Amino acid sequence: MALWMLMRELVSLSNLVGPLAEKVVDACADGLSWAFSSLSRLLDVEADLDKLRRTVRRIHALLKDAEETRFVEDSQVRLWLFELKDIAFDAEDLLDEIRTRVHVSKLQASRKRKQPWRSFSVNPVWLLSWKISRKVAEISEKYRAIAEDRENLHLREGESRRKAQVREERLPPEAGSLQGEPLIVGIDDKKREIVRLLISGGGDDVAVVSVVAAGGIGKTTLARLAFDDQEVVNFFPLKFWVGVSQGFDVKKTTKEIIEVMTEERCEPLNLELLQRRLQQLVSGRKFLLVLDGVWNEEQYYWEVLRAPLMAGGNGSRVLVTTRSELVSRNMRTLPPIHLNGLEEEHCWSLFRDLAFERGAWDRHRNLAEIGRKIVKKCQGSPLAVRSIGGLLYNKTDEEEWKSVLSDLPDPDDDAYKILLTLKVSYDHLPLHLKQSFAFCSIFPNGYEFDRDELVKLWITVGLVKPRGMRSLENIGGKYFDYLLWRSFFHISSSSNQQSKLKYKMPGLIHELAQSVSEHECLRFENNAVHGESGNSRYVVSCLQNMDPIAFHKIYENQSLRAFILLPENGVPTKQVPYDLFLNLKHLRALDLRQNELVVLPDAIGNLIHLRFLNLYGTQIERLPESVSNLYNLQVLELGECNKLLELPKGMSNLVNLRHLGLHLNWDKHRNRWIDLISMPPGIGQLTSLRTLSRFSVSGESGCGLGQLKDLNLRGELCISKLENVVDVKDAKDANLKNKKYIDFLMLKWSESTCSNSLAGSEEVIENLHPNTNIRTLWIDNYNGTSFPNWLQDQSFSNLDTLRLSNCRRCGVLPLVGKLPQLRNLYLEGLPEVQHMGRVVPGNGNTMGFPLLEMLFISNMHKLESWHEVIQGEMACLKKLVISDCPNIKELSHLPCSLEYFEMGNCQKLLSLPMLPQLHELVIKGGTGEIIRWIRQLPSLSSLTVSQLSRVKSVPRGYLHNLKILRELKIEGCDKLESLALQDLASLEFLEVSSCRKLSSFAEGGLPATLKEFRLRFCDDLKSLPTRMHLLPSLNHMEIRNVPMLTSLPTEGLSYSLKYLAISGCALLQQRCERNGADWPKIQHIPLREIGDRSSS
Repeated sequence: MALWMLMRELVSLSNLVGPLAEKVVDACADGLSWAFSSLSRLLDVEADLDKLRRTVRRIHALLKDAEETRFVEDSQVRLWLFELKDIAFDAEDLLDEIRTRVHVSKLQASRKRKQPWRSFSVNPVWLLSWKISRKVAEISEKYRAIAEDRENLHLREGESRRKAQVREERLPPEAGSLQGEPLIVGIDDKKREIVRLLISGGGDDVAVVSVVAAGGIGKTTLARLAFDDQEVVNFFPLKFWVGVSQGFDVKKTTKEIIEVMTEERCEPLNLELLQRRLQQLVSGRKFLLVLDGVWNEEQYYWEVLRAPLMAGGNGSRVLVTTRSELVSRNMRTLPPIHLNGLEEEHCWSLFRDLAFERGAWDRHRNLAEIGRKIVKKCQGSPLAVRSIGGLLYNKTDEEEWKSVLSDLPDPDDDAYKILLTLKVSYDHLPLHLKQSFAFCSIFPNGYEFDRDELVKLWITVGLVKPRGMRSLENIGGKYFDYLLWRSFFHISSSSNQQSKLKYKMPGLIHELAQSVSEHECLRFENNAVHGESGNSRYVVSCLQNMDPIAFHKIYENQSLRAFILLPENGVPTKQVPYDLFLNLKHLRALDLRQNELVVLPDAIGNLIHLRFLNLYGTQIERLPESVSNLYNLQVLELGECNKLLELPKGMSNLVNLRHLGLHLNWDKHRNRWIDLISMPPGIGQLTSLRTLSRFSVSGESGCGLGQLKDLNLRGELCISKLENVVDVKDAKDANLKNKKYIDFLMLKWSESTCSNSLAGSEEVIENLHPNTNIRTLWIDNYNGTSFPNWLQDQSFSNLDTLRLSNCRRCGVLPLVGKLPQLRNLYLEGLPEVQHMGRVVPGNGNTMGFPLLEMLFISNMHKLESWHEVIQGEMACLKKLVISDCPNIKELSHLPCSLEYFEMGNCQKLLSLPMLPQLHELVIKGGTGEIIRWIRQLPSLSSLTVSQLSRVKSVPRGYLHNLKILRELKIEGCDKLESLALQDLASLEFLEVSSCRKLSSFAEGGLPATLKEFRLRFCDDLKSLPTRMHLLPSLNHMEIRNVPMLTSLPTEGLSYSLKYLAISGCALLQQRCERNGADWPKIQHIPLREIGDRSSS
């Protein structure tokens, strides 16, 4: 009777803590009937099971009324509840194990497996019954003990006060577009004050501006408004934002600044090398750096971080947000800006817009009166106002509003009261949102969340409850949107239009999450433990090395459900201790992303509860076959695993798998990525799959395109090795036309495709007709002679980006000019195309490419002519790149809207049109004719020219028409002998490199506006330009590999210089050493790099 005993105890448990046990009961009611029926027959408990089913239905009815309860403040009662919750978790683990055993047995029987799954040993029925009985007895004993504690605490049922109506939450229509962005009135004056401090005094050194206020008052919001202000955008050529964690580790912060500036992952160097790298990046460049949320009050840390930043150009600024006045003083800031919160009327305006539908507050005067009292208790905190206002949106029950008002602390000067106010907002959340929010506390303060990844984690640890026919991902996404609307998250400042949005928790909200999850969540960070070890269910570890002591502490939490190992300071882990898989048997989520793991042990197959396995960015080549035993696995993330060769053969066993992430950055790995040998056979049986980033076609049985037929995929899909399609019918069976949720599709053949499959390729691609909802289509290495007919179908009304690459036999481009939403078009590696011609039909009154913004043309060796653009066509084109088209002769018609034009290796191109709005021009290869054309582009602000043949000189006055040119790069012009640039009245940046015959600059020197000068690999240059001492704005100068340069100008260098680097100039380096002949000319420069030595 073991099963009935277990369920009887769970029913009693649910009567005490309804919501805590609800998901256990749900699991029984919603999907385990047949499983327990099978097991009950084995254990002779079938009659009891019928009683159980009736009891479960009664419990469900009871729980619907008791779902939302007050968070108990008494510490003893809270501890009692946490212990009770532990019992519920243990019971759920047992149920999960039973369910898994029965499901696996059924699957084995249905597939007629001869061998059992290795994760389950073959036990006689009596032994299985004994094990269940023993575990049930343990749970029952714990329950009896805690039931006695209930009596001692004098707890009675019904004491918890109802907090909110249990109903379907509804977000305002604009919530999706606002995405949590703060909408705050009343801080314009403070913003203007910050902007004034940032852009005034442009000639001084790097200065610090600080915003000081308590948590939740709006420091980050104010800084963001100033950061995005148009005056600030125009004033600073370089802007970057870094969130600072509470530990304020200098090495970590320096590394993060470098990564934000370069938009690339920075290798884990030592602090000295990181500082040198940062110094080089900012040297001579006017920048704005925001350090958001600085806590560390030690002046030493700031001095170390500040050192490389001082190489920045005049007028550079660091904007700091902090809660500490001492931080402001230690950073020697300009007079700090103090925030005391919003005026009450501004708070009311913000609250009113959030709590009521537009104009509705006037119809609910009674609620408006309560709302004003609520606003007064928010103490001017926009975060508190947004959180409480979002909570009350669309709620018209006056008692509910009064309940919130009574729970809010009375206002006073204690900043801690803001946290208590936010706690009220948390207390009134539905249970599922409370649990989802509390889970997030395991991540470090300042962590950037990916919405989709977080939702997957919530699902796999059991925090997302099924509701009707909606997908779990949709439901979990709504959870996130609710929390976002209520300001528990906000958009990260690092997000931009080109990348996927990232989100952060405000600092005060993260503190709240930690306070409500202290018994469940544990973090190892900066060599410290945050949380209570022993009974934690979720752990994040940021360990710089695999410290056995730290892992021993982790193993103390044997019932752990989630373990996330984040690389600390960018130092990846090369292996995970084998003991982890033996000690943490109840894991549901294991996240090892961005570590340098090469192998996983077979023991991972013993984690029978595992639902989430993240190996993103690891070096793994093969997964152990035991992964096929992870029956409950829902998410397997292998994105950017560019060494991955194959997947386990038995993956068709993973019938619960919903997401198989195999994404690669195709451009980044284009010449060195290794494709999967093939997909595992029978992957089409995984009908729960929603994400399959990559499918590698194989001719083996069960590995063909037909496996995609019944998969309801969404998001990204790359189908590679299409040359392996054996039967064209497989392509049709893939059923791409009906997969309406795929928005990115890549159709890829291998480069070494044999010519005898040409006809098949054309038939294959014709039958791979995607759904018309697709947004991005990329066809690569296609070896047919014509593109598919469906490609010119105007019904592709959402197609935003089209990329045709390395289609070496196609001679005619498809008629894609009428695709209504096409914004980006890439044509590359199409050597047989001779004319652009009818890419733009231009029939009737409809103009071609009505929304096209970017056109990229490359490696089209036979292309001779450009389409004649008639007025109104390509009216939105802003960026054009044409490279490696050696036979193109003219571009006589280009749209006037063009702002960026890049042209390379088009040797026969002589005729170019006037482009009045062109701001940036990059030219690689060409003749003197190109220079004459450049002279007629007065709107140019940036110009790069390289490898111009037969250009010997640029005489004075030749470029005088380029009056607003600010940046000039001249590279690899081997015949260039002299340069005259003094007429460039706005020039700020000049780089001359690899002009090996350059022997002189014209008399008159360089423009007085110059701020940065780089001179490299000029073998014949014997002297620097004259009047170098008269450049009042010059602050950065590099001279590298100019061997004939033996001395600095007699008059010396500008006193405005802050950074000087000299290398590869042996004689000059000697003269610039301390006590050398030129030492007096450079000793005033703060930062000097002479050879391999740095000094200041």
